[in-house]
Amino acid sequence: MRKNFAIIDTETLGGAKDKRVSTYDFSAVAYDRQGNWKDSLNILILEHLVLDTAYYGKFKKEFYKELLRKPSTTICYTEDEALEVIENWFDDNDITTICAHNSAFDFEKTFFSEIAHDYEIIDTWLAFAQTIGQTKRYNNFCVENDYVTKTGNIQMTAEICYRYISGDNEFVEQHTAFADASIEAEILFAVFATHKKFARNCHMGTPAGYPRMAIKARAK
Repeated sequence: MRKNFAIIDTETLGGAKDKRVSTYDFSAVAYDRQGNWKDSLNILILEHLVLDTAYYGKFKKEFYKELLRKPSTTICYTEDEALEVIENWFDDNDITTICAHNSAFDFEKTFFSEIAHDYEIIDTWLAFAQTIGQTKRYNNFCVENDYVTKTGNIQMTAEICYRYISGDNEFVEQHTAFADASIEAEILFAVFATHKKFARNCHMGTPAGYPRMAIKARAK
């Protein structure tokens, strides 16, 4: 069966330490195995989009106000309504595989968890760590740019991975769902281009998934 991929991202109220978070922005981009773009989806969930509070910075407030006006934006009032839209969009695009960077968060802690495990899963963080992240060239890139944690491990956030594959060392992750899903799609296809194997159907750094890969920075 031909594989089609949906790379997804969520923006939420709450973070990694919470057991469950509320999603206000969900996006997905669909590609075939050859990297050909098929479709995109951007949903705003109004029950959690609280623009009249101090939660958002000025940039995000203006960004979401503009996004609400765009005809291409799908407006849902509840997470249940959004889930129905997503399932229909997945069916329309024959999605077989869903992907996210640090997928345990999106696939386990948000409303998306209700359908996530109906599909093959790729955690692009784990896929990158097992392929490009193992190379001397990536290690040197992290050492040269001080992309190293306090414990001496090289960094593999989506922002740093994208800086590496794009050659744009000034890139700053936008932290809006559609923009982040789009760069994670490029990370996925950069991994595919290595033709190396990586683990699927598990998340990085969860008890039931794949152990957190701490790759120590090596001197050049």
